[in-house]
Parts: sequence; structure tokens; C-alpha cells
Amino acid sequence: MYICAAGDIHGAMNKLYDEVLDFEASLGIRFDFVLHVGDFGIWPDPTKIDKGTRNHDGAGDFSAWLEAKRVAPRRTVFIKGNHEDFQWLDAQPAAEVLPNLTYLPNGKTIDLTVDGAESIRIGGIGGCYGPSDYERQSVQLRGYARRHFTRDEVERLVHQARQGSIDIVLTHDAPAGVRYTRHRGGDFVSEAAGLADLIARVQPRVCFFGHHHTRVDSEVARIRCIGLNKVAHPGNLCAIEMMQHERFWTVLGEWPARVK
Repeated sequence: MYICAAGDIHGAMNKLYDEVLDFEASLGIRFDFVLHVGDFGIWPDPTKIDKGTRNHDGAGDFSAWLEAKRVAPRRTVFIKGNHEDFQWLDAQPAAEVLPNLTYLPNGKTIDLTVDGAESIRIGGIGGCYGPSDYERQSVQLRGYARRHFTRDEVERLVHQARQGSIDIVLTHDAPAGVRYTRHRGGDFVSEAAGLADLIARVQPRVCFFGHHHTRVDSEVARIRCIGLNKVAHPGNLCAIEMMQHERFWTVLGEWPARVK
């Protein structure tokens, strides 16, 4: 199975899929799925964007895609970031918010299947770490606090892993202890509690995360954790090949290419 993991796009859907299609053409393959690590830019009403979104690139393309009911050119699964319309996402009657575009809520899994045979299981914890909200129950969070993940959501995903192994974990924030350099400079260490413990207990084959707008290579509990850059920046897209029932997986390339 060919999978493309993608970093934050903040509503730049047109740019995302242009790059995905250019990337797979450069590799000579067709992606079976695109996995997105949050800050997709789900703003059905552009007038309701938050301050952070205004400071990035604005509302982006989602409202136009929603109005036209456009079909994503590749099957895509995304988790929430910390800049989305959480109320709208929570109110959707189905996981598929547009044809081929599926939302994976915190603590849940989804099986990606090709031709009804080969299957890979994905688990997700979207949003960023908020110290004041982490120990609260997720159902207690309202409004903009929905940008935070909670301990009960992490435990829910651990429970899911006991029912069947999870191959890929998607998180928006970086697991605690992961070191990264922000695009504007400065070295930092993530303090996002719960995510490193999640990876240690679930033992996925790989973890992808975003949020920090920089390309990161790290390891947590002997599991490779790949931080993806923002759309159109080097290391925004990472292609992997992963087969069912095989622990081994392969990185096929990145897009745009990073300068060594």
C-alpha cells in the first residue's frame, strides 16, 4: 500500500492535492491514501476563522470545496489540528465530510483497505496539548478548548490497540521529549503529555505529527516519529510503502525535497 503523509495546510487544499499529484508522478506510483496530521483548515464559514488562522493564510479552500461537493482526488483521512471549526466537525453525522475526505476523531481508529483485501489500521489524536485541559473529560471541553486533546482520548486509543494492533498513529502535536527547531528559529522540546506514553503502549509501526511547521526526525520508545513541515515547504509530504502483517515499512521519498 502506498501512503502519503501530509503536514499542516491551513486550508490550502488546492495546493495540497497539486503537490500530492506531482509527488506521486515523480515517484511513478499512485497513492492509495493521504494521511493528514491536522490543521487541515476545516472552515465551512470563512467568517468564523480564529485569530491563528487569520495570522496564517486565511480561511483557505474548504468552504469552496464544500459548496461544490468536490471529490478529493485521493482518499484522505485527517485528524483535527488546533485551527479548525471544531463545533462543525463534532456535529457531522458521518465521518466523510466530503467525498474521499474522512475525519478521524480523537481516540478512534480507521482501517484503510485496498481492493477489499490489504488493510492498514490508523489511530489518531488530534489537537494540541493544553495543560489546563488534559486531565478533563473530552466531553467537558467547549468552544475553542476543543483544540486540546485529553487523557481519556489517549486512553481510548490505547484500548483500541488492545482490540487489534494499530499500524500508524497520527498526532497533531509532537510527543513529549521530541526536539525541534521552529521555522522562525529557536530550539524547543515538546511538552505534550500523554503522546509519548501512547506510542510506547500502542507500539505502532510509525507515528506522523505536524503542528510545529518544521521537518523532524525523532524516535519514541524505539518507534520512528516523523514531524512534517507546512504545505509547500521542504518535507511537507512523506511517501511510504507499508504492507499488511509486516512490521517492516519503507520511506519512498519526500516532497518538496529537503536540502541536505
